[in-house]
Amino acid sequence: MDLVRYLKRLFRSEKVNLADLPKARVSVQAEKVLTPKTLDVRYKFVNPKYPREWLNVIAKAVVANPILSQVHNLTINLANTGHTVQVEGKDAEKAREELKELAFLLNTDHLINQLIAQINISGAISAEVVVDEKLQGVKKVVFVPASTVYFVYNEETDEYEPYQWVGNAEPIKLNTATYKYLPLLTLEDSPYAIPPFLASLSIVEVVENMIAELKGLAQKIGLIGFLDVKFPPLAKAPNETETEYQERALRWLENIAQQISENMAKGIFLHFDGTEAEFKEISPNAGGIREIIDLAEKWLIEGAKSQPAVLGFSTGYTETWATVALHVFSAQLQNIQRLVRRFLEFTYRLHLMLRGFDIDDVNIIFNPLPDFEPQKKAEARLKEVQRIVQLLQAGIIDIETAKKELGYGPEE
Repeated sequence: MDLVRYLKRLFRSEKVNLADLPKARVSVQAEKVLTPKTLDVRYKFVNPKYPREWLNVIAKAVVANPILSQVHNLTINLANTGHTVQVEGKDAEKAREELKELAFLLNTDHLINQLIAQINISGAISAEVVVDEKLQGVKKVVFVPASTVYFVYNEETDEYEPYQWVGNAEPIKLNTATYKYLPLLTLEDSPYAIPPFLASLSIVEVVENMIAELKGLAQKIGLIGFLDVKFPPLAKAPNETETEYQERALRWLENIAQQISENMAKGIFLHFDGTEAEFKEISPNAGGIREIIDLAEKWLIEGAKSQPAVLGFSTGYTETWATVALHVFSAQLQNIQRLVRRFLEFTYRLHLMLRGFDIDDVNIIFNPLPDFEPQKKAEARLKEVQRIVQLLQAGIIDIETAKKELGYGPEE
């Protein structure tokens, strides 16, 4: 079906004339109305939907908080599955060898880890490909902190243009021929990415306060008991006031307490006749603390867009939901891989173009994610093969269709 027939069929029920279709954008970008008309670009910057400084808070939390650090590390290790590079075109073979050298120069495996880490913290890839002075290839890749990236809406092109603004220096307009800002997810018309760990910030402070409170409790739980020593009252001296007597008794107790502590460490306890000593054990009731900690940790993981079941929190999860959580987490990893793939493909194509290679395309293919349920998949595959064989034996499908269904058909 050609395009005209498709459009006629699509709008037939609404009785829309093709001539009435708008040839340009009808809606208005909010920044077109709200941005002040000034030459100073700093007053034209579009603000994100969240405080910009939260990106730095997330970065610190990923380093300091054990739960977020674990989520961060797990995502990097699982998403970086290794990859292969496919090159199409007349100089494909030579181009592949050239890209091997470039991968060594860029330390691509480490670069991918850094790209994934940046996505975790800022929700986007913000990096610049630096070419050499003679424009004969890519020299290196530098990361532009997302917290320093600002966008300005260009009315003429109907696009957001990136700038970098650091401290009191003048804003720098980034060149989109070499700089890329690739968001994982944005809010409506905002050009800024949503950091995956953003929602966890509301729980991080709660967990930190809880840990601080638990320090005192841990000391109490770790104490097996204490020694209760009772001495006969000191005799009151003649002409001694009550205040003087109380102060003298307090000094005496402090002094004797120090001596008892030192002697107890040596296995000795000396006392006067009439002194009573009793060792009292402590068995604090810590019930319910574990449940509170588990709940806070689960909220923290969920706030980081991760799945508690993946990190070993199986309490309260059925096998079905754990399977769903696993598929959701795998899909999140694949979305991250797509961003990394696009950036690497852009970098490799730019390098080969500058080198003068005659190529049509460069594709990055990540290796499959780890198989978390190999036994179930093997059983499902066996049942599928048995079904196709039965259809073949019954004459419902031919041998070529069977091969195609099993994935053994001719390559296109």
